Amino acid sequence: MLTVKIRIDRQVSKETLDDLGLRDGDIVEVTNNTDKDSVRVDSKTQENAIFIEYFKSLRDEIHLRIREHNRLVWIKIISLAVIISFLVGRFVGNVDEGQSSKFLLYLVWIIPGIAAIFDNLIGGNLRVISNLGDHIKSDFEESAFAQAKSSVPGFRFWEEKGARPGDYWHCYTRRDMLAIWLFTLVSWIVSILFRIQVGFDLWIDPVLAMASLIVVLLALLYLVRSTTVKRKEGSST
Repeated sequence: MLTVKIRIDRQVSKETLDDLGLRDGDIVEVTNNTDKDSVRVDSKTQENAIFIEYFKSLRDEIHLRIREHNRLVWIKIISLAVIISFLVGRFVGNVDEGQSSKFLLYLVWIIPGIAAIFDNLIGGNLRVISNLGDHIKSDFEESAFAQAKSSVPGFRFWEEKGARPGDYWHCYTRRDMLAIWLFTLVSWIVSILFRIQVGFDLWIDPVLAMASLIVVLLALLYLVRSTTVKRKEGSST
């Protein structure tokens, strides 16, 4: 450690002395701390700051994706309502006998497909949220923050408590996914009722109904797996 004492003389301007809270003749002690331990502490502090910022960025990413989840759910509901309302108002009770008009009526089967697309977007977003939570749980809460947790008996971090499958505080459960998927199922039922109303084709409509039902069931499977299947080590999903 190097310490230097400097006497303040009149060559220093009065404004500078006022800013520093000094007067003429004061002795200022300047210390140059080159202690290796201090350098190591500063380096460790910088590493901890980067570590904490990385943790905060993960939490911010989860918060953004939760808002995205809510937005996708509402877009799905509103889109289905608009499409169904348009088709009902356009065709029910007002069907032309033209061949082109009859062909357009088969487009009603795209409604469950659109709903399934939204389910895949929702499921993919929830999958990332679940993966981020697993990363925070295993690499932060159970490892890096273990010492801090041990100082408070009975304390558990959020990811190891609230965001785990089967726990009372779990955010996105199978029931939540079922509630989201029910709108997709309703869209499939509405498509059948719509076709019956305008003229159900016994050759074409059953095939389209079964194909769309398969898509609807696959959407449910993906929604459930997105929040219940743990990410495998080394997997890219």
